[in-house]
Amino acid sequence: MNFKRSEWIWISDGSAGDEYGEFFDALDYATGDAVIGISCESNYALYINGELAGFGQYADFPWYKVYDEIEITGYLRQGKNELRIVVWHYGGDGSFVSYAAEPCLIYEAQIDGKPVVCSSGKTLCRRAEGYVSNLKKRITRQIGYSFRYDMGRRGGTLRPAFVNNAINYSLFQRPIKRLTLENLKSGKLIDQEKRIYDLGNECAGFLYIRFKATVGQLVTISYGEHIADGEVRRRIGSRDFSVEVIGSGNTEEYLNPFRRLGCRYLQVEADENAVVEEIGLRETFYPVTEKPYKADNELRRRIYGIAVRTLRLCMHEHYEDTPWREQALYALDGRNQMLFGSAAFEGYEFQRASLKLLSEGKRDDGLLTICSPSSVDIVIPSFSLWYIVAMREYAGYSGDLSLAAEYFNKLTAILKFFTDREEECLVRKFGGPLGSGIYWDFYEWSEGLSGERLKDGLNDAPLQFLYSLALNNMSDLCKLLGKTEQASRYAEQAAGINAAANARFWRRERGLYDTFGDGTHYSELVNALAVLSGAAVSERADKICAALTSDRMIKSTISMKCFTYDALIKTDKKKYREYILQDIDARYKLMSDAGATSFWETEKGEKAFDNAGSLCHGWSAAPVYYYRLLSEGV
Repeated sequence: MNFKRSEWIWISDGSAGDEYGEFFDALDYATGDAVIGISCESNYALYINGELAGFGQYADFPWYKVYDEIEITGYLRQGKNELRIVVWHYGGDGSFVSYAAEPCLIYEAQIDGKPVVCSSGKTLCRRAEGYVSNLKKRITRQIGYSFRYDMGRRGGTLRPAFVNNAINYSLFQRPIKRLTLENLKSGKLIDQEKRIYDLGNECAGFLYIRFKATVGQLVTISYGEHIADGEVRRRIGSRDFSVEVIGSGNTEEYLNPFRRLGCRYLQVEADENAVVEEIGLRETFYPVTEKPYKADNELRRRIYGIAVRTLRLCMHEHYEDTPWREQALYALDGRNQMLFGSAAFEGYEFQRASLKLLSEGKRDDGLLTICSPSSVDIVIPSFSLWYIVAMREYAGYSGDLSLAAEYFNKLTAILKFFTDREEECLVRKFGGPLGSGIYWDFYEWSEGLSGERLKDGLNDAPLQFLYSLALNNMSDLCKLLGKTEQASRYAEQAAGINAAANARFWRRERGLYDTFGDGTHYSELVNALAVLSGAAVSERADKICAALTSDRMIKSTISMKCFTYDALIKTDKKKYREYILQDIDARYKLMSDAGATSFWETEKGEKAFDNAGSLCHGWSAAPVYYYRLLSEGV
């Protein structure tokens, strides 16, 4: 679809943000195959003759603008058909999931390949009926805005759309399949007084409610993953996990097709005259084909199933860390999800699309921003190195070298940025903890590794070992691409980093690497990375692996245990096979026995991060990969 006859339009010249517009057109239909192409900023819902026919703008950038092509023949009737497109423009919401850009919409409907309806200055539009624009009520910084829908709010006067001739985006077809919209998962009322509903398990989807409330009555729906102090925990710090609808005096049905909620519980706050007849979520999933798997025992069957659901709850337009609190694509979280997902599901298109989205981010320093797509000016430098690892792994397990070839200059630019910070073959630290500047020296959530222990002028070991690991992975990519000279240079550079790190951080008396070179901090992650980077080999690697199975170091959180397992497998897979399986069994049994229907961000569960710990996190789905690897030899 080329959109040659279509124009970029909006309801006005500009937007204050958190604004909803709706656009109307008509399509005459007799026979033939009908499709419509749509792209917008930031999100859309397509209705044909009042029925929801499509939703969900792919997360993108202005220079990588994606359109959907939707088959609509089944929604059409003989004669005239009404097309209505509602667009939600986020604006500069400062979220981690959207790149701030101008409000716009483009569409084109075709029958048997011939354009019949196109966006233009003749398209009629207005502020969207029902939706309250410019509310700017934030759920979390990462997710962005909530919504308020007024059942009695009528639309304004229709007028011709504003044509933005300044927009000249190149359009790319959605690189993955569109999401499915499942049947309603209705909540079960478990507390009549407090109006708390249980969906039965962790879900991710769109709110549906059928209710009756007086004209102007505000009904607030809180959502969460657990019950705390007898209620769904709505407010956590500055976060507000709630959405709102307003009554009309009549019994109304409402489905919000924009803001996806991740939760298990819903709680309704309204006066006693408001009656909720039904409430729940219509889950949205990315369509996948699961690979068959036969577990060794019932415990592993149960853990494997929960891990697969965890992965699916964290796959929508791209990989998400958690569907509840953030819904954001991080390079490290995504890398783990890609690896685990490659064991669970057929195909590699989702991995490729997420890596491309990470690759399309643009910064002057060449590094990845904290999430993609996003305009937020925060960087976790180590995540750019994990991105290189993920690119090499993708090329290896998919056999597709085209992505690495397309973004080869980006990969080299990232490594150059680190090389330019080398002093005596050690990379200088960046910034420190979150909030201390643009750069956040984060490696993991265990004590001392999230930036809080770093001091001016103090190098740290995890950055060196991760840099070496990225260099070695880049060397492997160069070999795959036939760039043998560059492959040798990157391998030599990695060896130099390892030598300098060995001299600075190895403590012979402890048989371990310390984190800061001052003998005060020994962590599981740092020593696992030393093995994986090739800095620790032979007898030294054996000593470290023996220590990794003991309590001699600060332990990794569940998100980083995969690197401990990888270090053990690299050193002696046969020796450590049973230890890894039993360790996974024990950790994940605790969550499963606690009632988990998806796996948690950390083993502390909801109490982590001052009661903001997620109970569904994609990087915790490790059993999918390691059960298969160690039981099947995959």
